[in-house]
Amino acid sequence: MAVSPYLKAKLTNFFLLLLAVSLLSCGKERKNFVARFYHNTTSYFNGYYNADKLIKETSNRLDQEYRYPEKDFLDVIYYGTEEEIKNFEADFDKVIEKNDVVIYKHPKGNWVDDCRLMNGKGYFYKQNYTLAMQNFDNVLEKFPESKLIPEAQLWKSMTYYYMGNEEMALDYLQDNILAYDTIEFRKKALGELAVFQSELAIEREAYDTAMISLSENINHIKGRHKRAKANFLMGQLHTQQKNYPQALESYQAVPKLSTDYELTFNSKLKIARLYVDYQEGKDDDQKVYKYLSKMLRDEKNLEYQDQIYYEFALLELKKDSITPAIDYLKSSIKANAGNQRQKALSYYKIGLIYFESLQKYGPAQAYFDSAATAVTEQMPEYKEITRIAATLKDYVNYVTTIAYQDSMLQLATLSDEELEEVIDKVAEIEEQKRLAEQERQLQELSAQQGQFNDPFAQGGGSGGSWYFDNPVAIQNGKQQFMQNWGSRKNEDNWRRSQKQMALVSSEDDKEENAEPVDSSLVNKYGDRFKYYKDIPKTEEAKAKSLEKIEYALYNLGQIYSQKLNEPDSAVKTFETLLDRFENSEFTLQTRYALYQLYLAQEIPIYNIHKNYILSEHPKSVYAYLILGKDPNELKDREQAFKVAYTGLFRAYRDREYETALGFSRFLQAQFGDMPELDVARLLYIRGMSYGYLDDKDSLKTILTNVVSTYPEADVTPLARKTLEYLNNGLTGEEGAPSETGFPSVDESTGDPSLSDPNNPKYQGFTADIKSNDKIFVLMFLDKNTISKNDASRAVSNFNKDNFSESNLKVFTFLYQGTHLLPYISHFKAEEDAQKYVQAFKTSDAATVMLGEDGKIFYISHTNFKLAYGKKRMTDYIDYFQYIMKQ
Repeated sequence: MAVSPYLKAKLTNFFLLLLAVSLLSCGKERKNFVARFYHNTTSYFNGYYNADKLIKETSNRLDQEYRYPEKDFLDVIYYGTEEEIKNFEADFDKVIEKNDVVIYKHPKGNWVDDCRLMNGKGYFYKQNYTLAMQNFDNVLEKFPESKLIPEAQLWKSMTYYYMGNEEMALDYLQDNILAYDTIEFRKKALGELAVFQSELAIEREAYDTAMISLSENINHIKGRHKRAKANFLMGQLHTQQKNYPQALESYQAVPKLSTDYELTFNSKLKIARLYVDYQEGKDDDQKVYKYLSKMLRDEKNLEYQDQIYYEFALLELKKDSITPAIDYLKSSIKANAGNQRQKALSYYKIGLIYFESLQKYGPAQAYFDSAATAVTEQMPEYKEITRIAATLKDYVNYVTTIAYQDSMLQLATLSDEELEEVIDKVAEIEEQKRLAEQERQLQELSAQQGQFNDPFAQGGGSGGSWYFDNPVAIQNGKQQFMQNWGSRKNEDNWRRSQKQMALVSSEDDKEENAEPVDSSLVNKYGDRFKYYKDIPKTEEAKAKSLEKIEYALYNLGQIYSQKLNEPDSAVKTFETLLDRFENSEFTLQTRYALYQLYLAQEIPIYNIHKNYILSEHPKSVYAYLILGKDPNELKDREQAFKVAYTGLFRAYRDREYETALGFSRFLQAQFGDMPELDVARLLYIRGMSYGYLDDKDSLKTILTNVVSTYPEADVTPLARKTLEYLNNGLTGEEGAPSETGFPSVDESTGDPSLSDPNNPKYQGFTADIKSNDKIFVLMFLDKNTISKNDASRAVSNFNKDNFSESNLKVFTFLYQGTHLLPYISHFKAEEDAQKYVQAFKTSDAATVMLGEDGKIFYISHTNFKLAYGKKRMTDYIDYFQYIMKQ
């Protein structure tokens, strides 16, 4: 039936009137049906709906920032890092803003509790946990009947956890949710609860609990991608618990759900690894090959081929097929397309094969060094890779030093004609290397890291031939010269530490390792000078070569013994040291090391070294260790000696002669065996004390003993002069030498020996700075008082403010693991270094950096090589203070 225009107009007017009445009845405090309907509808469609949509979109975009973990368990729900959240803050702010509008304009609507809960989540994502907690508490307090109460309690527990209070999170979750069976969650919230419970369980290593939480509610986890990640995590947990069939099932579910190919690929890789690690027969073996081959052919896996080759290598290693495994690992390195961790792992795995299986430490060092270059501090393998790399670097360094110096010594015995013939061959080989390098493709460099031709690689295994058992390897210097050290221009970074021994020094090494150039050799050999410069021609040069061999032998023995667990090679190395160097500075340490090694193998030879230590060095740390005594007793004894020795000098200085006599008797009786005790000086003070107490007979007897027994002692001239006075009939003060002849005490340390120019600490240091010797300024700072960066920054700022025209450079090193060593280079003259030291001491920077114990001093390059190279920096500091007082 048609509606008349009149009726249509009437109806229109009625509905317009009704709408007007409704609008007038919908103030935010009105509670009638029309008002509730309006507020609920507007709250949802104009506010909550849009906010909910935005928070889902934003959290999903944040989840895309998540990266597959290198070793840890996967995060099913990702909340981002502090840095990542900065890019999403604006969107979370919009979510909160939309909800705030609903809360303010429609307080009587049904969506206020939803908006409060969502605001709490927004603040949670922003990592503003204080405001998040306030919103969750608002839901709990103002909406006690809300269906969202369990969810608010869950998020409150999560907030405690992410604030770093795990115990409070667990207690709150247990008391408010887990303790009740009747709590009803929305399905989505059930998934969030399961994920959070599994996270807490994994934190406590309760992996069974984590699996139960996930498996019971995995279908409630919202979103296919999150369910895929949950299945992946289940696979990890089952593998952890060695439930391999269940792990396989979980990983196989991932590709069916995941929208992220990286996750899909890693699940397939995990499946392959399960086959590799837990296969039982040849059928499984072939299944793995087919599975990996199929992955390798898939174009989608092109960027992942390095990881696939790595799995092939693991499969070969499981069969003890070392050569194919190495080939696959090299293929992995070659196929690497920027995956830094996989690159490090492949180098690391090859290094381990050479290190553990083949015990060829030269190639192992090359690969470990490449792994150390690729690995980052965040990678799980960082510590092990860098530790082994450092050990092997030292190993190669010492082995190379020994062989190279032996080679140089051997070459020194050749005639000029024989030497020229060798050099011709070396030059020819070097030219061949240069031409070969031009043809080498850049992409082959990494694969050829292991081509290091290590003549000592066989020298490690218990079944291998040890280098020093082969006299030809030691004596054939010409062959070593030609094959290994003809040139270093094409070397990798792992050889940088040996450049000072190279036949061709690089530009980087010239400044730090420069030695005075023999101009006659330059004039004689011209461009070929580089081949001749390291051959020791003088006795002094030969002694330096032998010193390097001696030092390297001792440290190589230590590496074999302490780090490579090669006791046989350690014994041979230490025995070689004792055979070649009868009076080595390492004799005592070496004999103790041999004592330990022979004792562990129950070889009676240990008694020879034991008896030597106990008879020749009864008061050494090593003797105490052999006898089962506490070596700290030696420190106590040394401290008592130092107190008594200082007391002797001070009593004599203060003219307390009776006390001085008491100290002298005590010192000789208790510490007569200590090499630090200067017996001649002690006797001289005793005699002079008797003289000042008017006992001339004792004075004369004791000084006569000093002159006859210690003719070379420092005090002997004074004793002789005093005896001349006595024999000529002079007495009293005129018979005594001047006070300047008396031994003095270093007042700054209380150690009298520091004023003795013959103090063993000063041995090797020189106060004479040659015209071509560089001068540096060093600081010696406790590393616990200032950071390395702060130290460098403070010195740089001081230099900029006070020595800007000098262009001084600052480098800060860690010394012995205990001190920072800021190193300022370098000064043209000693006077310039002195001015710098004085200026720094009076600056504000000195107060911050030096404090009470820090030191600043200058040092010549000659002294630096000894102080730093031999780890005698504290000896030099004492020497420097002694020189300054002179």
